[in-house]
Amino acid sequence: MKTNTFALVTGGSSGIGFAYAVEWARKGYNIFIVSNNEDLNRDAVARLHNLFKELRIISLYKDLSHPLAAQELFNYCKSENIEVEILVNNAGMFYFGAAVDKPVELSATMTALHCNTPVTLCILFGNEMKRRGRGYVINASSITAFMCFPTIAVYQASKAFLYKFSKGLAFELSYYGVQVCCVCPGAVDTDLYNLPLKIRKILRSIGIMLTPEQVAKRGVKAVLRGRKVKIPGLINYIFILLCFLIPDFIINILKKKFV
Repeated sequence: MKTNTFALVTGGSSGIGFAYAVEWARKGYNIFIVSNNEDLNRDAVARLHNLFKELRIISLYKDLSHPLAAQELFNYCKSENIEVEILVNNAGMFYFGAAVDKPVELSATMTALHCNTPVTLCILFGNEMKRRGRGYVINASSITAFMCFPTIAVYQASKAFLYKFSKGLAFELSYYGVQVCCVCPGAVDTDLYNLPLKIRKILRSIGIMLTPEQVAKRGVKAVLRGRKVKIPGLINYIFILLCFLIPDFIINILKKKFV
């Protein structure tokens, strides 16, 4: 057990975030979950306590899309003497639809969650890690970071930003013993897509959709090995290649059908 150190997981009360919390707890780290759902926070803490009785498991309710959220979270950790050795920027959101047809507040919230808050948390906690000469950062991007498709314009752009930022930060901090990895999964078996359970089971069986546990396990392994980018699942590499080969007229056909 890492008696004094924590893995901080944003969006850690469910889905991939909770799976990351489990993986780091298995490595002996105390867990600090931050999300904007108090009920899920309490449930996640109880489940983790049941699995890892020897660890400290704590949570904090916070809306991470707020402009001051990252600084407030950092200040909270300092005031409570919470030493963050692992930072997992996992909190996020998703929607389908043309960007201009959605409320501007929705896009602002998404860019705050995927860009502004993760960058600030990386800088604040990354500076502490650099000073200590150790630490790990996982930033949750997506294979959509490599795409330019309709209905996910803001999502894919925000994930592309996080991917680029993470790679640059990884080079900056690796010299000081701090590893940064950008994890870019494809479809993951969560409630995010509102798919029927039968369809989700079929997609899992043929490898198109991974479980949260698979993504988290591969992400943790990647950052511990010093990988700067991890794309879980061979099929996702193939999918990215195909996306680069799709001509614009095909994308326009898709746009007319779905937008």
